[in-house]
Amino acid sequence: MSIALKVACAFATTLVIGAGALQAEDTKDVARMNAGAITLITDGANSPSSRYAADLAVLMEGERDLRILPVMGHGPVEAVRDLLFLRGIDASIIPADTVAYIRKQELIEDVDKKVTYVARLGSAQVHIIARKDIATLADLAGKNVNVGGASEPRFVTASLIFDSLGITFNPVAGSEADAANLLKSGKADAIVIVAPQPSTIAEDLARDGNYRLLNVTGNDELNGIYAPAMLNAKTYDGLTQDGGMTETLSVSYAVAVFDWKKGTDRYYKLRKFADVLYSGIGDLQTGKWHAAWNDVNLSADLPGWTRYVTADEWLAEHKRNQADATSKEDAALKAEFQSYLERTKLGSNMTPAGAARLRSSALE
Repeated sequence: MSIALKVACAFATTLVIGAGALQAEDTKDVARMNAGAITLITDGANSPSSRYAADLAVLMEGERDLRILPVMGHGPVEAVRDLLFLRGIDASIIPADTVAYIRKQELIEDVDKKVTYVARLGSAQVHIIARKDIATLADLAGKNVNVGGASEPRFVTASLIFDSLGITFNPVAGSEADAANLLKSGKADAIVIVAPQPSTIAEDLARDGNYRLLNVTGNDELNGIYAPAMLNAKTYDGLTQDGGMTETLSVSYAVAVFDWKKGTDRYYKLRKFADVLYSGIGDLQTGKWHAAWNDVNLSADLPGWTRYVTADEWLAEHKRNQADATSKEDAALKAEFQSYLERTKLGSNMTPAGAARLRSSALE
């Protein structure tokens, strides 16, 4: 056998052995990788939900048994459909009014029972901007209003608000990026923008000076879906109502999941996800991440939604741990105070009631 052939045979043998070892290692890791992979679908590109998803993916890179795989969706309603019916989707980040819209339009049967939430994230405010001669939302009846297409979150929000208030308008096609030009050109009498304030679109129209923000006041139905808010950004001068404040509604974002039963594989996966998210919120609010995280209160309830069991479990355990820590701290302080009284012999000159009052004052 030639030297070249011997070398080739040896190399081939090495490849086979190496491939076998790699295959064994891969087989060992595959189950763990899949068990910890969470596919998280958003309501679209360049939306607040996509930024939240990107941050969560980076936050969890250091977790050996957990990995976030963001997927760009095609609107909030489609994101819920994908969550419920598309194989492999574990969670979704959507505006919280999406479920109310689906329920009202009867798009998915029993959607309230199927979709729960792991976390309430930040919020965006409803900006309805109209020509200066339009004073109230009621004045938009029969007018041309740009609310975006059915795949845009603002379409969902605008549909719920106008329908609940009994205001019928003529929808004008056009994306959010085109909204300001539609208003300036006269093709739209008003536009609806849903964004954290200050909105760059609102700022642009404020500089123009020919438009105003309209007050959006909730009713019983809307107050069960949205939180009240005020638009008072300094950059909105020229848009705001008298006094510089405009009443409006706020839309929260939610990490939505299917209501998997306790004990299932998905339940354990989402329990790990909730644990890392809740434990890591302090890091997300340090200023290194998207500013919207500063608006997040994970323990806050989400009107009209049920919190998923894994999140409830984390919060309950966290409260127990806090109570235990407080109890231990109080006990240690009491023991230290008692030791101080004994060392200084102050206790021998005090009544039990006086010692108790002094101890209580010292521990406050």
